Amino acid sequence: MILWRYIREIVGKFHELLDAKDAPHAVAGGTAIGVFFGFLPIFGLKTLSAMGVSWVTRCSVVASVIGVSVHDLLLPVWPLILRWQFQIGFWLLSHPHHFAPKITRGDFKLSEIFQWDSFVDIGLPIVLGGIVVAVPISVISYLGVLSIMRFRQAKKAQKEAEMGAEKESSIAPTDKAWEQP
Repeated sequence: MILWRYIREIVGKFHELLDAKDAPHAVAGGTAIGVFFGFLPIFGLKTLSAMGVSWVTRCSVVASVIGVSVHDLLLPVWPLILRWQFQIGFWLLSHPHHFAPKITRGDFKLSEIFQWDSFVDIGLPIVLGGIVVAVPISVISYLGVLSIMRFRQAKKAQKEAEMGAEKESSIAPTDKAWEQP
């Protein structure tokens, strides 16, 4: 139940985002920036980084926060995504290219997590794999949100034009006695 309420809240925020008065490019750019930073494993800094880059590039800061928050829906599969990112990054950094060996419980030691070597051995492949995964997904999200925004903007303009035509017809005098000689 909590998950469905959270999903409805995200969908509601997305509709608010689409109704924003920003330009379609700004909203789509902010969303793409948020999605990009959402895939990077910089826990605790994702939202701030997305907000900063959105502000510098003059994109929608609210859209970037929503883009980062969309990744909360992926929380149950996040360990799997991190593993894929690690495999991609490990494959790119290894010479000759090969995937990382399987991880066993004996390989994981809590005391080694905060050592600098762990960042180089584990963090660098995850960041590189995260970038490789994030770039195409953020481009797809940019194009998707931009097309949705343009479609909604055209639909809104058409509706306003119809409303304007109805107002003009209702304002026009129906009795044309003043035109007769």
